[in-house]
Parts: sequence; structure tokens; C-alpha cells
Amino acid sequence: MFRTSNPAMNNSAFAPAQTWVGSINPAATHEPGMREARAAVARSSTMSLQGTVNKSALLIAICAVLAIVAWRMSFDASGQLTSLGYASMFGGMIGGLILCLTTCIKPKWSPITAPIYAAFEGLFVGGISAMYAAYVPTSGADAEGVRSMLNTGLIFNAGLLTFGIFGGLLAAYSFKLIRPNRLFYNITLVGTLGVCAYGLIAFIASRFGAPSLASVYDPNNGGLISIGFSLLVVGLASMNLVLDFDLANNGIRNRAPKYFEWYAGFALLVTLVWLYVNLLQLLAKLQSRD
Repeated sequence: MFRTSNPAMNNSAFAPAQTWVGSINPAATHEPGMREARAAVARSSTMSLQGTVNKSALLIAICAVLAIVAWRMSFDASGQLTSLGYASMFGGMIGGLILCLTTCIKPKWSPITAPIYAAFEGLFVGGISAMYAAYVPTSGADAEGVRSMLNTGLIFNAGLLTFGIFGGLLAAYSFKLIRPNRLFYNITLVGTLGVCAYGLIAFIASRFGAPSLASVYDPNNGGLISIGFSLLVVGLASMNLVLDFDLANNGIRNRAPKYFEWYAGFALLVTLVWLYVNLLQLLAKLQSRD
């Protein structure tokens, strides 16, 4: 079992759980019905596939609903981006970061913190989607028409690609076409840490008057290096999804505590949002080349 570069997923969290201690007298296991009783206790107190799927689906649904709400609040009657769009994006980003760190530090709180995190991420996704739709030019539009046309196609394509990649990788993992080994893990970990380190360095450099390093994050930068960087990040996010599947599977097999169903769903949502945002950026860069 390998660790993942997703900060929400870690080995210790998915170690085998002690699920029966003190619940049933081991000496009574020969009595009629006791074996079934022990199995029922195990199912109710440990991580299961169905429970993980249900919780993950619920968190994704919460995020999607709040994203739609944030999207609708972000525009006025004339289709212009309002201050609520900015508030939604930055408020969701800050709140999501706080809840993410809290959940990573205190996994036992995930039944409470994970749904709240999903709500904040929904606000963030809706807000940033509105900004991309408002400010990224649509293909073939003239300079005057850009501001009056929302680029909703960009948002639709990014969402479709996100769930397409998610579904494809999940199917490949389920049919055992993909199984992460030590090399896969090392590449994902080193690559993700490298991208995070570069982002931090680029941010600090831009604060001190050297914005060139941060140019690869500009959605209007259609240069080959910029596009290649986005492809790299999308690839790393996809690899993180595979590790998320694998660690959730290991948690189920090792009978991790029940609350880790929420934690696994939370970790999956972290990666999905990261993937979606980077796909938005990549598609915007490709469109800027038209």
C-alpha cells in the first residue's frame, strides 16, 4: 500500500481498524447466530464500498449544487459579472483551504467537515467558472463581442472532461487495467510536490516584481511551454485520482473506521476540483491560440 501526494490521503489513516473489541464475547462464537452478529457489527463499524460510494456521491452533489447557486449569483440581469462572483470564488477558496487542513489534521471530524468543505468548494468552483466564462474570449468573437458573450462552452467542456477522466480511470482501476506500483507512486509524489513548489516560488517572485515565472498560469497564454505545463498538471491530477482509488480500496480491505468513508470522499473531491480548475485553464489556453 502506497502513500499518495494528495494531502488528504495517507497510509496511517487507512491502517487496519480494531472493530470488535469489547462488542461480543469471543467465547460465545459457537452459539447460534453469533457469527452473523459479529459480521453485522463489522459492517456497521468499518469502511465499506457502498458507504464510500454513497458519501463520495453526496459530497460531489453538494459541491455541484453550490456551484450552480454561486454561478447564478455571479451575474446580473445583463449577464455581467458581479462582486458576488469574486466573493464566492475567494470566500470558497479560503473556507475550503481551512476545512481541507482541518480535515487532514483531524480525520475523525470528516463526517462534519467534509460536507462543509464540499459546500465551500462548490462556491469556489461556481465563482471561478463564472470568471472564466466572463473573461476568456469565445472562439471567433470580435473584441467588442467578447465581453457581452459568456463563454459557457468552456465551462461545459471542462466539466465534461473532468467527469470523463474520472469515469475512465475508475473503470480502468475497477477492471484492474491500472494498478499503481512503487514507480507510479514515486512519479506522482515527486511531480506533485514539484508543481506545488514551483507555484509557491512563482507566487513569491511575482510579489517582488518578477512575474515571468507565473506566466504559465495565465489562461490567455497560449504558448507551447504554458500549454505543456497545464498538460503536466492535468496528468498529475489524473494520477492522483488513481492513487485515491487505490487507497480507498485499501481502506475498505483493511477495515478502516467507518468515518473514513467520509474522509475518502473528501480526498476524492479535493483531486476532482484540482483537476477541473486545471482543465479550465488548459482549455482557455488552447482557445487563446485560435
